[in-house]
Amino acid sequence: MTSLQPVVRPWPQAVVPPPLAAGHLHLWLAHLDAWGDLNWENVLSAEELARTARYRSSVDRDRSRAGRGLLRTLLAEYSGTTPAAVAIETDRFGKPRLAGDANAAPIEFNLSGSAHLAIFAFTREAAVGVDIEAFATAPGSAGKPPPSDVRLIAGRFAADEAALIKSLSGADATAAFLRIWTCKEACLKCHGTGLQTPLDEIPITLLDGTRGLGRLAGDCFTTRSVAPVAGSIAAVAMAGEEILEPQCWTLVR
Repeated sequence: MTSLQPVVRPWPQAVVPPPLAAGHLHLWLAHLDAWGDLNWENVLSAEELARTARYRSSVDRDRSRAGRGLLRTLLAEYSGTTPAAVAIETDRFGKPRLAGDANAAPIEFNLSGSAHLAIFAFTREAAVGVDIEAFATAPGSAGKPPPSDVRLIAGRFAADEAALIKSLSGADATAAFLRIWTCKEACLKCHGTGLQTPLDEIPITLLDGTRGLGRLAGDCFTTRSVAPVAGSIAAVAMAGEEILEPQCWTLVR
């Protein structure tokens, strides 16, 4: 293991979230296959059902529906309503947000899924972005195979990032690539443009094993990397040079 990787630290299990107070950042991990047997049709919107129906694989369809259903479930707990009543809209770049502005302290949230895992971020402070990647890189871990040549893919990164990855080999190169990739995605999702922005336009500076900084067109983002289970890495980003200390849980039934 290298200092470029966050240490794997399993998150405590919880069934319902505590109140989301000002100054708090909540992260939730969900093992989607544990929720795939639930019927989400009375929870999801018609648009969400139609979108998830496009998956050819029943496994991918069930995971996508579980992820969206769990997002609604958590938002309902935070806002004191029912999952089906949560009104979610998307901006012109596709970033989800709560519809309307009735709350004095609106909930900012983001989600990401990879294979069997999903991660959700919630705060009342400012925009937030999150990304997770699950790869079969550790004994007993599940997920997709890791990229076969991260040095080649790193050619899309900023010059300093590509040089760092190319200076490493094997597992260290893969770890550095995934760390930078997840931080970039989290920052771009926080910013709201997602991967429509070229990856070399948001360079990431890794400060230590968990903290990082991203910059995009004069805006600064702070990232925090976490590894809630073996074979996974995730990053959460908020605008500015400070990020709230996240409180983390694994959602269970």
